[in-house]
Amino acid sequence: MKRMLHFLLWLWCTQALAAPALWQATKGERQLWLFGSVHVADERLATLPPALLAALDSSELLLLEIDPLALHFNDFAHLIERDTDWRERLGPRLAFELEQAVARSGRPALRELPPWFVALQLTQLRAAELGFHSRQGVDMQLRLLARDRQLPVAGLEQPALVMGLLSSLHRRDLERDFVAHSLDELKHMQDHLDHLLRAWLSGDEQTLLALLQDEQSPTLTRFIENELLAQRNRMWLTRLEQLAPRRALMVVGALHLYGDRGLIALLKQAGYTLNKVEDPPLY
Repeated sequence: MKRMLHFLLWLWCTQALAAPALWQATKGERQLWLFGSVHVADERLATLPPALLAALDSSELLLLEIDPLALHFNDFAHLIERDTDWRERLGPRLAFELEQAVARSGRPALRELPPWFVALQLTQLRAAELGFHSRQGVDMQLRLLARDRQLPVAGLEQPALVMGLLSSLHRRDLERDFVAHSLDELKHMQDHLDHLLRAWLSGDEQTLLALLQDEQSPTLTRFIENELLAQRNRMWLTRLEQLAPRRALMVVGALHLYGDRGLIALLKQAGYTLNKVEDPPLY
C-alpha cells in the first residue's frame, strides 16, 4: 500500500525511488546532469547541496517535468468534472469513506469534484499538515534560483498531461482502486513520509526499493508503470533530443530514473555515457 502514497505525492511533486544521486551524461559535446528529485519535503531539505548547485551553474538550460511557475488550474480545469455521482462510481462503502475523509479535511467544496481528483487533494492537504510542501522540494528551489539567475527553463511535457491520464481512471475502471489505496495511506502518512525521507537522505537505496514492493491492484500497477512512468520517460527523451541543449540540468522525480525503462537505461541506449557525480549521498 505504501507505493500508492509515493505515487500520489509524486504526481504533485514526486517522491524518490533511490538515494539522491546526481548523474552526469555525456554524448559528444553535449553534457547533461540528471537528478532524481524529491519535489515535496520538509525543512530537512531547506538547502541545496553544492554538487547540484554546481551543475546548475554549469548549465545553459534547466529541464523540469513541467515548469511549476507556469502551471495554472486553467491548464487542466476542463478535465475536472463537476457534481459526479460518487456512489455510482465507487460503490456505497467507498463513497462513504471518501465523504468522511472530506468532512475531516474541512474542505466541503471537494464534494463537488470527481473522486480521483479528491484523492489527490486530500493527499496534498495531509502532507502539508505534516510540514511537507512543494516549495521545499528540490525542483522548486532550483526553479526559483533559475528565475533569479535568468537561466532558461523548459518543461518536458504539457502541464495537463498527467491530469489527463488520471482523469481516465474512471473510464479504465481503476478509480475505485486508486481512491481506496489513497484513503488507506492517509491514515499512515506521517510514519511513511518520515521513513521515506530519512531513507532518501541517508542514501539507503535498499530500504527505498523495499518500500515500493507492497502489493496493490495489478491493473493499477501496470497503468502507473506503463503510462505514467515508461511512456513519459520515452517522451521526455524525444523532447530532450528536440531541444538538444549543449549543457543542461534535468531534474525529474527519481521514480523515473531506474529500471530497464528508466531514464538512465534510455540515455545509455541513446548513446550517452553515464557516471555518478559522487557516490555518497549529496545531502
